[in-house]
Amino acid sequence: MATLPSIDSPKTRLLAGCLLTGASLILAGCAGKDAADKEGAGRAPAPVALAAALAGPQSLTLSGLGHVQGFDTASVRAQTSGKLIAINFTEGQTVHIGQALARIDPRPLQATLAQDEATLARDRAAQANAVDSLARSAPLVAQGLASAQQVEGYRSQAAQFAATVAGDRAAIERDRLTLAYTMIRAPISGVIGVRQIDAGNLVSPTDANGIAVIAQVQPITVLFTLPQSAIIDVRAAMAKAGTTGLAVDALAQGSGRVLDRGRLTVIDNRIDDASGTVTLKAVFPNAVRMLWPGELITARVTLGQLASAITVPASALQSGPGGAYVWIVGNDGRAAMRPVTSGPRVGDRVVITHGLRGGERVVTDGQFGLTPGAPVTALQGGSPPRPLKMDDPERLGLQS
Repeated sequence: MATLPSIDSPKTRLLAGCLLTGASLILAGCAGKDAADKEGAGRAPAPVALAAALAGPQSLTLSGLGHVQGFDTASVRAQTSGKLIAINFTEGQTVHIGQALARIDPRPLQATLAQDEATLARDRAAQANAVDSLARSAPLVAQGLASAQQVEGYRSQAAQFAATVAGDRAAIERDRLTLAYTMIRAPISGVIGVRQIDAGNLVSPTDANGIAVIAQVQPITVLFTLPQSAIIDVRAAMAKAGTTGLAVDALAQGSGRVLDRGRLTVIDNRIDDASGTVTLKAVFPNAVRMLWPGELITARVTLGQLASAITVPASALQSGPGGAYVWIVGNDGRAAMRPVTSGPRVGDRVVITHGLRGGERVVTDGQFGLTPGAPVTALQGGSPPRPLKMDDPERLGLQS
């Protein structure tokens, strides 16, 4: 028969200690589990804004801020000095190239022309006399009745008067041209702007503002900028489009209304060092004059079309140490992180090339209050949730 160890023996004390330690660990684990269960049960669902991942055809576009300017713009200026005696246009009217717009007093120039014409007549008479003297004296040299020196003098005089007459004729041509400048005509066709000077004032070619400005508005041009990273895609799309060119929509600021559709014509030959952007130029027919010089617009260039694409709002796309991801909400109302591969951005949406299916719900606002498996509640009307401030990095959506 086996002998039981004594209560005070070392083996008995060791066995009792082990039993007590195990019981303590079990009780501590149970208490921790109960506390965790109580914390999870009492945690309120995080308020988030949700949007559906959309599947379907998608146009690839790039947008940039731009301003409208006339296809051609020219200042109406005086080309001679004088008193402005007439204005023959109405501000804002459409004018055509060569149309008379204003008139300068022509009388001083008419007097100058008459004076130069009289000078020409006098010099032509002197030229004729020199030619006649030469013609009469030349035969007399052989008879000894005139000297060769005298004949050469007549010949020189005739040549001098011929040059003088040519100069007089050039002066008259200049006078006639200057006199024609007293009628100020439209240098281009377009819409004339506000008059800068009134009749009765003196004008000259050196005036800073001129008389008015004409801008051609049909067609009209738009200058806009895109990031330098877009040049490769734009050039590739232009090469693919060929002679038809890339379509460009002019959108109204604020409302996004399409004002007109034109074609991209030029990519500037340099990148702005300060802003890292490149300037592009598009031409619009502007048939109903929805575009006006100086107007600020948004230009949207269409690079191509995707037959099938998944897109989400740009605010849904997050970036962490493991790359791009989105928060999705399943049917159980709990949040989960989903790694994704993003494609081009189209307006306020981003193309997702891998990681999402059409119809899945993604979180567009309130991501900083989420952890994997956390319950969420969708805000009605997509109102942004109240910002959540935390010091725990694991609660800031940075998990890998």
